[in-house]
Amino acid sequence: MNILIAGKTTEICNSIAELLSEQGDGKVSSFTSGSIVRGVDVTAFDSIIISTPLSDEFGLDLVADIAKDAKNGIVVLAKREIADEVQRKLKFTGAFVLPRPFSKAMLVQTIKMAEIARIGMAKLEEENRHLTQQLSDIKIVNRAKSMLMQYLNLTEEQAHRHIQKQAMDLRKTQRAVAEDILKTYQNAKEDNDK
Repeated sequence: MNILIAGKTTEICNSIAELLSEQGDGKVSSFTSGSIVRGVDVTAFDSIIISTPLSDEFGLDLVADIAKDAKNGIVVLAKREIADEVQRKLKFTGAFVLPRPFSKAMLVQTIKMAEIARIGMAKLEEENRHLTQQLSDIKIVNRAKSMLMQYLNLTEEQAHRHIQKQAMDLRKTQRAVAEDILKTYQNAKEDNDK
C-alpha cells in the first residue's frame, strides 16, 4: 500500500510512518508543506494522511483539493478539542478525522475504514457513470425513433424494431444506429432547407 503522509515536521511524518511500518509492502512518502503536496500526483497513493496543521497551512483546504481529484482514502489527524469541527468542515470530502492522541490500532483501523469507503465510492461512481451512459443512449434512440416516425410514418413500435434490426444486422449498438439515423435525417433536413 502506497501512503502519502503530510505533517508539520519531518519528525511527525516519521513517527506516523513508523506506526505504519508493519502494514506490508508499499511506499511511504512524507511532506511538510501543503503547497508541495499540491504538486504531487496523489492518484499514485492508496491512502493519504494529513496531520494538521502543516507548516504552511492548516490543511483543510488541501484535503478538499485532494478529494476533488483523487479517489484515495483520506485520514486527517487533528487535536481532540477540534476534531468534531474539522470533521464537520470536511464531511463533503469523505475524509475520516482521527483525534490525537491515538493508538497504532486506531490509526490502522481508520486507514482501513477510509480505504473501504474509497472502494465503495468508486463502485458508486462507476455505477453512476454507467446509468448516465444508459440514459444518454435512451435519449438518442428515442430521438432517432421520433425521426423515423416523422419521416417514414412508422409507429413507435416499428421505429424501435427498425433500430433493433439495424443494430443486429450491422453489428452495431442501438446508439450507433440511432446516431446514424439522426445524421441522415439532419442532413436531409438541411438539404431541404436550402
